[in-house]
Amino acid sequence: MKSNWQVSEKYPEGFGKDWGYDPLILQLLWNREVKDPEAAQIFFNADYNALGDPYLFPDMARAIDRIFLAKEKNEVIFVYGDYDADGVPGAVILHTVLKAYGFVPRIYIPHREKEGYGLNNGAIDYMAEAGAKIIITCDCGVTNNMQISYAKTKGIDVIVTDHHTLPPELSADAYAFIHPQVGEYPFKLLSGGGVAFKLAQGILKSKYPLQIKESKESVEKWLLDLAAITTVADMMSLVGENRILVKYGLKVLNKTRRLGLKKLIEAAGLELGKLDAHNIGFQIAPRINAAGRMDHANAAFELLTSENEEEAKNLAENLNKANAERQKQTSIIVNEAKFQIVENKKEKDSCLFIFKSEWPLGLLGLAAGKISETFNRPVVLMTKVEGKIKGSARSTKGGMNIMSALQKMSDLFCAFGGHAEAAGMTLKDEESLPIFQEKILEFAQKEFKEKERILPIDAEAEIDNLNLKFCEGLEKFSPFGRENPEPVFISRNLTVRGTAIVGNGEKHLRLTVSGKKGVQHKMIGFCFGHFCKTLKFGDKIDVVYEAGINEWNGRREAQFKIVDMEKI
Repeated sequence: MKSNWQVSEKYPEGFGKDWGYDPLILQLLWNREVKDPEAAQIFFNADYNALGDPYLFPDMARAIDRIFLAKEKNEVIFVYGDYDADGVPGAVILHTVLKAYGFVPRIYIPHREKEGYGLNNGAIDYMAEAGAKIIITCDCGVTNNMQISYAKTKGIDVIVTDHHTLPPELSADAYAFIHPQVGEYPFKLLSGGGVAFKLAQGILKSKYPLQIKESKESVEKWLLDLAAITTVADMMSLVGENRILVKYGLKVLNKTRRLGLKKLIEAAGLELGKLDAHNIGFQIAPRINAAGRMDHANAAFELLTSENEEEAKNLAENLNKANAERQKQTSIIVNEAKFQIVENKKEKDSCLFIFKSEWPLGLLGLAAGKISETFNRPVVLMTKVEGKIKGSARSTKGGMNIMSALQKMSDLFCAFGGHAEAAGMTLKDEESLPIFQEKILEFAQKEFKEKERILPIDAEAEIDNLNLKFCEGLEKFSPFGRENPEPVFISRNLTVRGTAIVGNGEKHLRLTVSGKKGVQHKMIGFCFGHFCKTLKFGDKIDVVYEAGINEWNGRREAQFKIVDMEKI
C-alpha cells in the first residue's frame, strides 16, 4: 500500500532569523517543535545534568529505605524482570547496582509461554520458598494487583518499577510504586529499563555507601549502555530524558565493559565505536529479545552479566542463531495469517483476529506488528499454550487504543497489559475465546479510524546544497528514533545518470542522479532493485531520501538513502 508524500509546511517568516542556522536546519527544528533558541540549545546539547531528580518519584525514598533495611536484616531480594529487551537489561541495571552495595540479589524472569507477562502466583511461591522478603519488579507489575496481594500474604513486600498503562486502581498492597505516571515526576515517557535506571540513580544518590572501590558517578555512568538499549528497544519517544539517556548511553555502549555485550556486538557483525540507535533497534535488541521468544530470557540475562570469555562467546553465538530462527518462524506465521485474511476476504475488517493453536506465543507480537503494518489496521493473533489461550495485539498509531479495549473487557482475562498500540493477554478459559473475538471486533467497529498512510517529509531540498558539511550538521539531530526520526528530504525533477543492481539477491539499487547544476550524486535504495527495469539514462524522477555520511577506507562523503521514488 503506497504512502502519500506529505511535505511539512514551511516555518513562518522571521522564525530563527538570528539563530545562525541553515534554513533546512531551521525547518527540521520547527518540525520537531523546537521553536526558540534556548530550546534549540537544549535539544542539540542534551545535557546529562538535565535528567530529573529521582527523588521526585513520590515513593523513591520509601523504596530505597526498605531495600537497605533488607540489607541490615540480611533479607533475600529478588529482581523480577520482564522477558524482553526492555525488561532484561532493566533487571541487569538493578542487579548491577545492588551488587555494588554488597547485596546478593536473586533474579527471576518468567517463561514467556509457560508463565506469561507479569507477576504470577507460581513464581511468587518459588521466591517465597527461597526466602524472599522483597520483590523489585522491572518493566512489569503495575497491573498485577491480585498477585501483589498474594505476595503480601507470603510476607513479601513488592516494589513495582514499571512504565505500562496504569490500571483503574493501583494495588493498595504494593510497598512502593516507581512509575512515571504515578505522582509528579516531570518526564512521563521512560522505558521500563529507564524507570529501573531512575531507581538505580536514586540508590546511588542516597546516603548509603558503596561496597566496591568505585565512585557512585562511575557506577551510574556504566549503567547507561543498558538504559539506552531499553529505551530504543521499547520504541520510546526520543525526546526529553530519553534523548539524553540514549545520547550518553550510546557513548557508553561504544566502549562498554560488559563482556557479553561485546561478544553480542561482535556476533552481530557490528563494530564498537560505530554503534548508533539504529544498530540497537535492528541488531542488538532483536538478539536480546530472541532469548525469551525462542526459549528463555535467562540466556540474555546471563549474557549481559557474564564475566567469562568463553561463556559470553557461546551465549552470544546461541542468541545469534536463535535470532535467525526467530526471523524464519516469524515469516511463517505472517504468511499463514496473511493467507487466512485474504482467503476469507477479511482485509477491510476493522480488526484482524486470527487464532491458531500451533503458533509459538513468543513470536505473535512481531508477526502481529508486521500484519498490522501491511493492512493498516489492528491485529490480534492468538494461540494455545499448555491449555491456556494467549495472544498479542498490535494497532496502528492513533487507529485504536488496544489497552482501552482490553480494560473494557477485563473480566475475560486472567492477565493482560501493555500500551495503546501493543498489548498481550491471557484468557481465563477457552470459552472466552469467541466472546473476546466478538467484543474486540465490536469495539474496533466503533473506535477504529483508518488513517491514510502518510510518508512525512521534512522539507523540499535542492540536492546540490546537501553537501558533506551539511550532512555533518545533521548528526547534531541524532540519536534518531520515535518522535525524532531521521530527517527526510525530497528533491524533484532529478535526472537519472546511471543505475546498477547491487547486493545479495540483486535486491538493491545503486542510483546516480544530477540536480539543476548538473553535479552527480550517488544514492542507494535498499529493496529498490526492481526500479532498474523501469529507469533509463536521462529519465526524470522525484526522490524522497535520508541524507547521511558514508565512511569507507578513511574517506567521508555525503550519501543519500532512498526512502521512496517516482518516475515523472
